[in-house]
Amino acid sequence: MKEILMGIGTAGLKPSGNPDVLLLYFPTEFPAHFIFTKNRIKSGSVEYSQKALEESGGYVRAILINSGNANCMAGDTVGTAEEIASYISKMFDIRREYVLIFSTGIIGEPLPVERVTKAVDDACKILEPLDLKRASEVISTTDSFPKYDFVKYDRLEVFGFAKGAGMIHPNMATMLAFIFTNADMDPGYIKELTKRVGDVTFNSITVDGCMSTNDSFGIISSGDIRADNKRLEDAVTEVAERLAKKIVEDGEGATKVIKVVVKGAKDDLMAKDMAERVAVSQLVKTAVHGCDPNWGRIISALGTSPYEFDPKRVEIRIGDIILYKGEPVYNRKDARGYMMANKEILIEVNLNMGNAMWIYYSSDLTCDYVRLNSEYTT
Repeated sequence: MKEILMGIGTAGLKPSGNPDVLLLYFPTEFPAHFIFTKNRIKSGSVEYSQKALEESGGYVRAILINSGNANCMAGDTVGTAEEIASYISKMFDIRREYVLIFSTGIIGEPLPVERVTKAVDDACKILEPLDLKRASEVISTTDSFPKYDFVKYDRLEVFGFAKGAGMIHPNMATMLAFIFTNADMDPGYIKELTKRVGDVTFNSITVDGCMSTNDSFGIISSGDIRADNKRLEDAVTEVAERLAKKIVEDGEGATKVIKVVVKGAKDDLMAKDMAERVAVSQLVKTAVHGCDPNWGRIISALGTSPYEFDPKRVEIRIGDIILYKGEPVYNRKDARGYMMANKEILIEVNLNMGNAMWIYYSSDLTCDYVRLNSEYTT
């Protein structure tokens, strides 16, 4: 695979003083596509990168990621991103639209361009092969562990890194995720693949139901080998799902991962909607934290969906223990034991209306989540 280089710098954006600027450099133009937050309030870095990808025709040569500052709602944030991108483009003698900018951190504070460009200078002094663990550490904010993954099938390679722990909810989350592959893809196909993979992974997780201003997920191809499309999509989905699940595992204050499976729906839209309603329910999330197998909260969450269903046909399980099958089934003691013994809790709902299924990951809601977010900027 063509070598991806990285450099690390410190602009003083994090209170810890740890490195907060990551520069990625590619030896040639790589096809790429990103999906971004649907929040109407967007970081200037998001707005700039969306426009740059359109102007480049879906190609990228360098990526700058800063953590500790969202570059959002603080004056001309798009101009700030453009200024940093121009600096990098001149440094490498490449077109500005081939440079993407990503930011994460506190909203409402100006991103200090001079400090960031000084950190870029420092990053360029030592460009080395991409280290996924180190890259994830640099872009982290409230994360408690780095998030990265890698799979290889024969000559096909897919790998990536991400950040995210709070403000997690589609579309997408306070998260950044970058996946790379050596498979050859044209800009049209990579665009389709990014959307499909994003829908079933990063757009199917929640921690707190809060949508960020900076969300970005992208796939970048070096184009070294030809790969079977199905095998490629499976590999990319595998890496993306693992990264997404790690974000949920690291949910601020979280002690448990909740895997919500809704099956027997009429179609995917219905299955996803109902799975999401269970996953985002604060009552369900607090029940899981307290190891309370409260199926009533689950069916109540289902009832907020616009899709009609017959409660008498519904089955609800926690783990493999059935709690409701058209009427209550009194297995609460066994279900509580399962919840106390496991860190990942399966909630399975069967609507018995069709064949569609959707999986949604969430986390429990704890006192530590409140503490962490009440003290975030103080």
